[in-house]
Amino acid sequence: MNARFLLGLAMVAAGAVAACGAGDNGSSLSSGGLGPGQPDVPSGNGSKTDPGKGAPTTPGSTPPPAQPGNLPTNSTAGKAFFAASVAPFLEQKCSTCHAAGGIGNPTWLVKGDPSKTYDSLYLNGYVIANSRIVVKGVHSGGSAPDLTVAEKTTFAQWVTMEATDGGQKSQTNVLEKFGTCFDKAKFDAIGFGNLVTTRRQAGNNPQNQTENANNCTGCNNTKCNTCHSADDVTGFVMAIGNPQFTADYTFERSKLVDPAFIRQYVSTTPTGEPQFNPGIMTKSTNTIQKAPAYSHPMFILTPVMQTAIQAFVDDAIAKQKAGSCGK
Repeated sequence: MNARFLLGLAMVAAGAVAACGAGDNGSSLSSGGLGPGQPDVPSGNGSKTDPGKGAPTTPGSTPPPAQPGNLPTNSTAGKAFFAASVAPFLEQKCSTCHAAGGIGNPTWLVKGDPSKTYDSLYLNGYVIANSRIVVKGVHSGGSAPDLTVAEKTTFAQWVTMEATDGGQKSQTNVLEKFGTCFDKAKFDAIGFGNLVTTRRQAGNNPQNQTENANNCTGCNNTKCNTCHSADDVTGFVMAIGNPQFTADYTFERSKLVDPAFIRQYVSTTPTGEPQFNPGIMTKSTNTIQKAPAYSHPMFILTPVMQTAIQAFVDDAIAKQKAGSCGK
């Protein structure tokens, strides 16, 4: 059993819960709104146009998705610093997976276009000090590298510039209010409270790994709330069945973008529209097919649970498009 998991179990015994493993996706908070000096511009027909977006909206309708590359910013210095000092190393290290996108790999980088990448990072809520880009570390089985200390320092310098100039007020994070679209009944239908770990044994995983039952505490028929009830590190929260938390705690926390719990369910397209993110499904598949013994415990999502997760997110996206969230 690795030290991290043992630490998590020890903290549970003490009344706190630690992280047992990192999720595949996540982000952090970036405030929305156009910010000071960026008012809505009225058009001749009673509709309004947001600066930098171009497409008009009528009162009461859902505004069109923000378009990366031409969004307003309160930090021209920060944007210039990003293009010169941050975008190059992000493109070098992250573009293989996060420019093309795909299952478990949210798109937030546009190769050769620092301006679009800059806006995309805001749209996805990555522009804060504890950004998922910084804390993610080595992932994808070791094929995706961590940022160096120097690169993390440069990233932090950029975020500080943005915050100092009010940049966090000028950009839009489409996920910030997306949690108001969540339906609790559909969330409860997923049945996360029944999700447990499964001990790796020859025949139940492609690598035919076998974990000794005496050496893998928490790896067999242990509920996920053991390690994820108060987990602000891995990007996934699951406290259902833990008597220390209220019945709606997991549902309410899953709406948050800081910590990045919401991104286990939804990410954004390159044009800033919300889309289903199979983060939990991807994590389950990785624990079955790729993760070594005594690492993150294996857990298996049933087809019924997978369908319920998809239905939960699809319903929220439909509400967002209809402009009915929070009503």
